[in-house]
Amino acid sequence: MVMLRSTFYSHTSATFSNLPNLELGGKNIIHLRPLNHVIYFHIPNIRANKRVGPHNKEILSVIFGSLLGDCYGNQRSIDGIRFSFKQSSKNKEYLFWLYHFFLERGYCSNNEPVPRRPFDITLKVGKESKVYHRYEFNTFTFRSFNWIYKLFYKKGVKYINPKISNYLDAQALAIWIMDDGCWTQYGVRISTNCFTLKEVQLLVKLIQTKFSLNCTIQKIQKPGQYSLYIKADSIEHLRSLVLPFFTKSMLYKLGLDPKPSLGYVK
Repeated sequence: MVMLRSTFYSHTSATFSNLPNLELGGKNIIHLRPLNHVIYFHIPNIRANKRVGPHNKEILSVIFGSLLGDCYGNQRSIDGIRFSFKQSSKNKEYLFWLYHFFLERGYCSNNEPVPRRPFDITLKVGKESKVYHRYEFNTFTFRSFNWIYKLFYKKGVKYINPKISNYLDAQALAIWIMDDGCWTQYGVRISTNCFTLKEVQLLVKLIQTKFSLNCTIQKIQKPGQYSLYIKADSIEHLRSLVLPFFTKSMLYKLGLDPKPSLGYVK
């Protein structure tokens, strides 16, 4: 396995060596950039079953954090999975940050996200109504995404598998909060209403164990749905964990103003 820039996780049986170009089956299917050692998967006309990884740890962190939020997986064929990312125009800057994150690493095409008008959302702001467009992009389809899909989906429905704890780190937590978190004056609430109570309890235990954060479960107005709440006495610790990975536009979700001295991701 190639160890480049940071830890790689591989779920393939292939053995990789540190070469300028990697050839499998007589075809160059992975190119390594010599200067900063980034693996590229956007070579033209490559089938999904040839995109085998390995994946950089930061790629997995962003995907796992996103799947806890609004990201969803598409089983395109027996060959592989692609992941879809969506946000309203209110969070357009964050969506484009995600897009460029994957684009620069060769995980999606260079077609920029555009508004999807059939998915416009109208919300009332005071006495006025405001229309928000939805922006969306997809990764390429990878066979080596299949194992991630199986960790998050059971019979096509998203669920929480305890094994995801092996891949959750501060960066994944930051992505999750930017995706589905909100500031509540004293703490951070994360929307988990698509998960069962048992699954939310598992998430609470995971966060308490992995990040030493004081959190609890809150009921929301809709029966049978819950949110995860990180309490005020853990906010400073939470900020110390996730700020290095936060984008400027999402600092409000931590109760912060976008000041340059905070060290967010530009």
